[in-house]
Amino acid sequence: MQMDKAALLGEVVRHVRELRGEADAAAAGAAVAVPGEGDEVGVEEGHQHRFCHGGERAARRVRAWVCCADRPGLMSELGRAVRSVSARAVRAEIATVGGRTRSVLELDVGGRHHDGEGTSTSSRPALQAALRAVLLSREEMLGAECYKRQRFSAHLARVYDSGAVEVTD
Repeated sequence: MQMDKAALLGEVVRHVRELRGEADAAAAGAAVAVPGEGDEVGVEEGHQHRFCHGGERAARRVRAWVCCADRPGLMSELGRAVRSVSARAVRAEIATVGGRTRSVLELDVGGRHHDGEGTSTSSRPALQAALRAVLLSREEMLGAECYKRQRFSAHLARVYDSGAVEVTD
């Protein structure tokens, strides 16, 4: 079957617009994954819902992100925070640049307490509070006396036989 030129051109234009939209969406998602300089926590509702056999909502998708300084144990702390609100990670994008980490998590959040629209009334603030606790635990760790960050110095010291010390930069 042959298409006339106008129909073919219309199909090509539609396909190019579709590809341009996909490319714009991918570029916007890539820019979000780069960690910033400030500590940040965010949670936003997703638009996808799953349904049980009886037509009830089983879970909803939530997108959560944390941007902070990278440190040992950060991923396990994030996992505990997610599990503490009975959420399940479906997808994760993690970027680390220059000692800063940005974790973008797509979560299935199931809740028993729903409002009239079927969304959980307490899980979003609880999730945000749990993720903020991850940032606060870092601040407490830095404030503790037992935490000593390794520091490097560009000073060189030369000790002479007489016991004199000369420090140079």
